[in-house]
Amino acid sequence: MGDFSIHQIESGILGRKRKLRVYTPSGIRPGKGAAPPLLLQQDGQLAFTSRDEQLRFGSWGLDEWIERLAGTHGFDAPVAVGIDNSPKRRQEYFPMTPEFDLYESFILEEVLPWTGETLGFPADPARTMLMGSSMGGIASFGLLFRNPDRFAGAACLSPWFEFEKNRYVREVLRPMEHKPPVRVYMDSGLRDWRQLDDGHRGMLLARLELLRLGFREGEDFDWTVDTHFPTVEGLKDSLVKPEFRETATWNQHTEHHWRRRLERPLRFLFGKGT
Repeated sequence: MGDFSIHQIESGILGRKRKLRVYTPSGIRPGKGAAPPLLLQQDGQLAFTSRDEQLRFGSWGLDEWIERLAGTHGFDAPVAVGIDNSPKRRQEYFPMTPEFDLYESFILEEVLPWTGETLGFPADPARTMLMGSSMGGIASFGLLFRNPDRFAGAACLSPWFEFEKNRYVREVLRPMEHKPPVRVYMDSGLRDWRQLDDGHRGMLLARLELLRLGFREGEDFDWTVDTHFPTVEGLKDSLVKPEFRETATWNQHTEHHWRRRLERPLRFLFGKGT
């Protein structure tokens, strides 16, 4: 495995400290060889295997997936920077709030420079990507579309477009007239903790707008629907804690399911030649 480290960044923009969790794949060192791509992950405290024991559904296993794919043909392994969320998560992650504006400024003006100055991995806009799930998915989408000169793509797992009755799709995405030069991945399950559709219909509304703008499936746009529902027996060797296994058989809005789906978006964002 590579190197995992935790940092505290004092944000003058947010007016408080923010925790960043960084995974550097094996064989990658600052100043040695070509600079690696960069992945900014929302809800960073849920992303890496160091939290597997504390989380009811385990983590995304992002570090394990990056390391596994790094040894395969055509994958350009990124340095992953997980940004922990805050008590203002919902406000900071919705791209139509003053809190989102501040969060965006924090990433652009503090986090991205920090990756170069402190980590030694300068952010190349053509190779800097975003990823998140649920509200973190719509945050990643909003950051990408507002800053196509700073980011090249985003993976949005179970993105919560339905927040405030699909307001972002209705008031921001639908009025757009010009396609930004970026790459977008989206997915959803079919059922969530509410016994509803895991934001599936909201994702399909966003898909229609992307197609209208000129995104092409299989080229700069990829999406899928997760139809897998495991059994309790099938979860015995998983990271899902025993008391939550029954829930994980029907609730696809969990880290266990995002972990299962992670290979496809990672290959889409970091496949060489994409």
